[in-house]
Amino acid sequence: MQPAEAHSPWPKRIMITGVVAGFIGVVAFTLVAGDLIDYMDPREASEHSAEYDSGANTVLTLEPGCWVVNVEGDDDDYTVKFQYVENGAAADTVSDDCRTDFQATSTDVDFSVVSKLNIEETSDVLVTIECDSADGCDKPLLFTNSENALLDLIGDAGLWLVFATCCTGAILLPLGWILVSINKGRDNKVMLTQQQIAGAMNPYEQEMSSNQEMLTTDQLYKLVRGELPDSEPEQTNVPSPFSDVDTRVKTPAKSKTGGSINRASTYTHENPPTDDSWKNWDEA
Repeated sequence: MQPAEAHSPWPKRIMITGVVAGFIGVVAFTLVAGDLIDYMDPREASEHSAEYDSGANTVLTLEPGCWVVNVEGDDDDYTVKFQYVENGAAADTVSDDCRTDFQATSTDVDFSVVSKLNIEETSDVLVTIECDSADGCDKPLLFTNSENALLDLIGDAGLWLVFATCCTGAILLPLGWILVSINKGRDNKVMLTQQQIAGAMNPYEQEMSSNQEMLTTDQLYKLVRGELPDSEPEQTNVPSPFSDVDTRVKTPAKSKTGGSINRASTYTHENPPTDDSWKNWDEA
C-alpha cells in the first residue's frame, strides 16, 4: 500500500501570507484614513481664499481647471460675483458650467458649494462678496482646483501601497484556502481507497497466514480493481467445448460379481445366481 502523496507547502504559505497582508493593509488603512480625508477637505486642499470685507474686492489669479468655491457652514448670507479682469477693469462673468468629482468632505464640519468656475486659461478673476446679514459672512471662501486635488490623491504613493497590500491579502487568502481544501480532498480520497483495499484483503489474511501462500496475479489485479478474489474451489469436471466429444473424467461403474471358483459361493438351490456364471463354471 503506497503512502499518501506529500503535498507542496506553498498553499498554506499563500494562505498565511494573505492573512498577514490583509491584517497589515487594514491597520495601515486606519492610520492613513486621515490623510485620505485631507485630500477632500477644502481647508487643506484649497489654493486660494477670499474673505468678506465691506467695500473691498479681491483679485485672484486662477489656473485652468474647474474651480470649486466652498464655504464652511451655510452660504445663504453670501452673494458672490466672479468676473474676469481685463486691462485693469472688470469684464465678463466667469462661466460656472463645469463638472467635477470633487466633493468637499471633513469629519468636523460641513461645507456648502458657493459656485463652480470654469477657467479655460490662466486669468485674473475679480471676486465681489456681498453679505445679506450684518453679523454674518465671517467664513472665508475657499477656492480648490478639483483637478489638482484629485491628481494629488491619485499620486500619493503611500495610499497606493496601502491599497495594494489590502488587495494582495484579499486575493491570496481565498486562493490559499482553495488550494489547501483541494489537497485535503485528495488526502481523504487516498485514505478511502487504502481502507477499501485493506477491507477487501482482511477476509483472506488468516487464510494466507495459515497456508503461507501469496495471492496470485489475478487475485491481486482484482483487489486493485476493488473486486474480491474467488474463494470457491476450482471445478475440475468442466464440460468439453466440443459438442461431439466428452472430455470429462468418468468414474468406472462397478460391475456385479457372481459366483467364482476363487472364493466360496454364497448361492444355494433356493438362492441361485441371477447371471449365467454357473453355466461357465459347469462347462469348465
